[in-house]
Amino acid sequence: MKLKKYWDIYLKTFKLNLKSLMIYDVDFIIGIFAMLIKTLINFSVILIIFNVVSNINGWTFEQMLFLYGFSTTSFAIWHCFFINTITIPYYIKTGEFDRFLTKPFNPLFLILIEGFDEDGRSELLFGLIISIISILNLHLYSPLILILPPLWLVCSLIYAAISIILSTVSFFTIDNVDITDLTLQLNEFSKYPINIFGKFLMALFTIVFPIGFASYYPSLIFIEKFTSTNIFFVFITFFYSIIFFIVSIFIWMKCLKKYTSSGF
Repeated sequence: MKLKKYWDIYLKTFKLNLKSLMIYDVDFIIGIFAMLIKTLINFSVILIIFNVVSNINGWTFEQMLFLYGFSTTSFAIWHCFFINTITIPYYIKTGEFDRFLTKPFNPLFLILIEGFDEDGRSELLFGLIISIISILNLHLYSPLILILPPLWLVCSLIYAAISIILSTVSFFTIDNVDITDLTLQLNEFSKYPINIFGKFLMALFTIVFPIGFASYYPSLIFIEKFTSTNIFFVFITFFYSIIFFIVSIFIWMKCLKKYTSSGF
């Protein structure tokens, strides 16, 4: 019954947010188009690199295209549904956070559904297009492709967990916008094989900020085909992403107890 209430309020809020965006339909369309242009500019970096080199640490252009599409798609899902977590420091600093505590729902849930970023839709579309093109180029015609959508979903939880954990710092410092924005910056690293960054960063992106599980590790089974190691990476991605997300919520709720109103 409680889950049904959460689902009902989610659907109602989603419809309201969508209607509010469509009121200014021109701004809505321009915003999506601008985000698409920005995504294309970022993608051009890959094209420039492969005009100079034939591969990146053994990864061909087609393989890099798949990794780029995988990373962009999973990140875009976070962008569409979880990006509001980076506004938590703003809510705390301005005192608006208090209103979430007066309602009979989990405050983190209310923050997540407070607003949806329409820019993520164009990013998601671009990621899907790149993924389809790379699948065709790599001739990945096997039932294995069916696990891609659920992989994208669970990998988006990695970014959600990171942004949720980073936002907890604001309970102690009042303002940490630059720290929460780190989630956006980490996505740029996830578009490349993390083994090109050296042992230290590879460990960092596997354990501390596990963006390696948001694209690189689960992509290996498609790039290097079936091996026991790559099958393990797929299983651990599903398990680790969900557990990491649950742990992030637990940490957030624990830190919430340390919250004191900013007084603004």
